[in-house]
Amino acid sequence: MNSLLLPALYLGGCIAAMSMFSYIYRRLTSVKQVESWFPENHDKERYIALLNCDIPVPEFHLRAALLRRAMQAVHRLKEVQQEKPALQQLMRMGSIGDDLWRDFSLAEQEVVMELQDIAQEANTYKPNWNQTIFSTAAQMLEHEKQKVLLDEMKTMREDEQKRRELQLEQEEKENQLAGERRMREAKKAEEELLRMEEDEQQKKNKGKSNKPKAKK
Repeated sequence: MNSLLLPALYLGGCIAAMSMFSYIYRRLTSVKQVESWFPENHDKERYIALLNCDIPVPEFHLRAALLRRAMQAVHRLKEVQQEKPALQQLMRMGSIGDDLWRDFSLAEQEVVMELQDIAQEANTYKPNWNQTIFSTAAQMLEHEKQKVLLDEMKTMREDEQKRRELQLEQEEKENQLAGERRMREAKKAEEELLRMEEDEQQKKNKGKSNKPKAKK
């Protein structure tokens, strides 16, 4: 009986240890660090750094920094609003996992909290500024977008102009080379014609010299 008890206790201890190890492993692997949906918010960090600067920063600098922070928040809000319907559809279809949807939901919550923080900060500078700061930020974003598009169009026009100039230059060079080639061919043809005429004249002269003279 004792001979069977010891192996049973040993086996039971091994099973309990393995079960505990499996439980701890699952707990550790389930603790996943959520990657940020958006890159680091430099505009937010810049505003906080100015706000906590040892040397007092003029208020108009702080207001400008807060407006830049609001622009970044509005930009991220637009991205969330644009991506959410597609992600919801993919989630219903089972094309994405719960982890991705959880990351997106956290990002959405962070954007909402950021908007709330900015609104509170705005009212510390000007009453009811929270009601207009985001519309101003949206207008500035649109202005910057249009500016980028205009710069891209300008760059495209400049590139096209350079391409045309290079093409014209290449065509002029090719025409010049073709003209020089035609001149060489014409000169060669002229020299060949003169040589043929000289050969013909020499044959005529030779024929006259070989012709017998008439008797007197």
